[in-house]
Amino acid sequence: MKPVIIYGAGCQGTALLRRLNLLASPPQVHCFIDGNPARQGQTIAGHPIHGPDYLKTVPSDEYLILVAVGRHYVHIRDRLRALGRKEHLHFQQADPQPADFTALQPEFADLLEDLRGLTLLSDDRLAILFQLAHMARHIPGAIAEVGVYRGGTALLMARALAGAGKPLHLFDTFSGIPEADTDLDHHCPGDFNDTSLEKVRRLLDPFPDTHIHPGRFPETVPDTLRDQCFALVHVDVDVYGSALDCCAFFASRLSPGGMLLWDDYGFESCPGIRRAVDEFFTGKEQRPLYLPTGQALFWHPGAIAV
Repeated sequence: MKPVIIYGAGCQGTALLRRLNLLASPPQVHCFIDGNPARQGQTIAGHPIHGPDYLKTVPSDEYLILVAVGRHYVHIRDRLRALGRKEHLHFQQADPQPADFTALQPEFADLLEDLRGLTLLSDDRLAILFQLAHMARHIPGAIAEVGVYRGGTALLMARALAGAGKPLHLFDTFSGIPEADTDLDHHCPGDFNDTSLEKVRRLLDPFPDTHIHPGRFPETVPDTLRDQCFALVHVDVDVYGSALDCCAFFASRLSPGGMLLWDDYGFESCPGIRRAVDEFFTGKEQRPLYLPTGQALFWHPGAIAV
């Protein structure tokens, strides 16, 4: 490994130095770079701290710059690019990053391979749903999904719930979005019609606790489910009217500890979702939690048995 220059002489930079020194073959640290004049001219563990202009004197190919500045990385990246340095070749972000969920859960990594082509959800959103489905195994009530598309997220939940004896109820027209509000929604009736009820049935045939209800929700809800409580509901409907219908039906039917997860809440492509959720919860004591994945999560505030 090339000798390195650590950009950032604050707590992130000093922590990076400690991590580098723990490596079996630690790289040579040439110096620190920091934009704070109060730090320049000092040393950290014998390594001098220079100002950013020092980099103009250093050939770009001789050192790898490790940037450890936390949320300021974007600004430092632009500054280094202005100096002719290329990201990943001459410099890279070196702050600690969270482990990928697939590394923590090999079961999930294997499942992802089976979901390719069956869902439009990104891996991080699938990871959230996978974890909630595992939590729901121990919460009273059924599981539901509105907006099944090709069955990828339904398969994910069915696999996570296997052996728990929980019914999984799936609602979809299987002919695309039924209707949309042209003032609120960016999707049109018929979008996502590239699916098949029969293919989804075959996909989920190995899971006997799965029940498919084709047609427009909530008209397709059987009378036997109207008094049912739910441990987890996944809503992936893309448009305002359907999202509001799901809020109205499921929010009052969650078991204590039950969870209601909306996909697309934070995405500009589906403004009707956020409008419906925010409208429904206006004035209520509890509100959904916005997740960095763009999903929104609401859970029944009752106690969960442990």
